[in-house]
Amino acid sequence: MDFAQRFSHIPSTLDEIAARPLSPEAAELARSAGRVRIAAMGGSYNASVAAVERFLERGIDARAELASHLVHSSADTIGADELVILISYSGTSVETIRAAQALKERNIRTLCITNAPDSELAELCDATVDQGLTELTHTPFGPWTATYLTLFRIAAAAAGVDAIPAGDLGAAAAAVLSAADGILALQPTAPAYAEFFGRGALAATAVQATLIVREIARVPAAAWESSTYRHGPIEAIAPEQLSLVFAAREGRAADLDASFADAIREITGRVVVVGPDGADVAVSIADEYLPLVSLVVPSVLAYAWGEQAGIPAGEFRYTSHSITDEAELTREN
Repeated sequence: MDFAQRFSHIPSTLDEIAARPLSPEAAELARSAGRVRIAAMGGSYNASVAAVERFLERGIDARAELASHLVHSSADTIGADELVILISYSGTSVETIRAAQALKERNIRTLCITNAPDSELAELCDATVDQGLTELTHTPFGPWTATYLTLFRIAAAAAGVDAIPAGDLGAAAAAVLSAADGILALQPTAPAYAEFFGRGALAATAVQATLIVREIARVPAAAWESSTYRHGPIEAIAPEQLSLVFAAREGRAADLDASFADAIREITGRVVVVGPDGADVAVSIADEYLPLVSLVVPSVLAYAWGEQAGIPAGEFRYTSHSITDEAELTREN
């Protein structure tokens, strides 16, 4: 697997980002927030959806929404007590910038998370958190890592705590990476179709896994919230598809996820469970970090399948990183 060297930084990158303190300005904004709204696009949005759970479990009212929705539909619903966190890896997402402009006009407090601290987006916000990613650490899910862990730390700060709980992030990721050959053996070649499942924060991991598999390996894939899948979508499940379940390790969610995986296995044998001890791929980390470390599994599969198909990683046929302004596209048509 030629990509293995490109993944070797993941354990140290996780540990380094998790240890970064917030700037005094960002911490103060977090502590003063009555409510939190997070706006982003793409993978940054997926990470935000997962991280919302870290706010809610600390009693902080939080929600994530697409920046496009905030611009076109919900900007007027933001209250004076809300802190809006705007996220864009590049700092150039047009609709995220538009959201920042609209919020600045209303004197709404904003915090930016970006890898471009000198960008127009950063200049529009009251404080900025630099993701600090390089070309190396960007691969395979650096923006997700930086977004999720930064929001986790913001949630802790909003709850009056300076640091996020200590976790063996790097060690857990290293253990999963060391099992890369075994992971690929579970699905040695790209399936014709794949579905990814999760509940709670892991539902967002399923969506991000779908994004990675579609972008890197160009495999048709879909993501489902596990409990929703039983209410109709399961009727179209196919024996030849890959069904990958991101499952919680503890509590009631773990029982529900185990039951769900068992139900899927009764229909199709091509099921991979990620998370609990005894699963196809165990991830030995607390559930609050599971949405992050679990992404190693679909990344290994996607990059291996992409290599087999001769697909250059990161070279896209149809995806545009420069045109995100739906309003402008509407005017052009």
